[in-house]
Amino acid sequence: MSSLTGLYIKGTTKTPEVDFSSGVIQLSGRSIPEDAVSFYQPLIRWVSNYIENPEKFTKVNFRIEYINSGSNRFIFAIFKLLDECYIKGHDISITWYYEEDDDTIRGLGKDFQSLLKVPIKLVESV
Repeated sequence: MSSLTGLYIKGTTKTPEVDFSSGVIQLSGRSIPEDAVSFYQPLIRWVSNYIENPEKFTKVNFRIEYINSGSNRFIFAIFKLLDECYIKGHDISITWYYEEDDDTIRGLGKDFQSLLKVPIKLVESV
């Protein structure tokens, strides 16, 4: 059982809302930070610490409206950590939400699906 403190960052017009707690990892909004490295580093560090001693089941929700290429690689780094945890036998489920007509975000979710073993469910937002 993880004793890690949650991580919450209020979303802005350029950065997503981050709501990480033990067993639930959520990211929603736009991801076009001025400095993607300094925004995403604490998130990657939190996930790295979390997967050392994860909950029995981890639910991951991503509701990204818009993402720039600088953010993509950090999202992938987070997914890669979760993937490693899943491969070791931990129960993790990722739900990737996208708008009905947003082929870019849906396509990105499909790309992640094809690159990782952790199950990623693509869900059209209503």
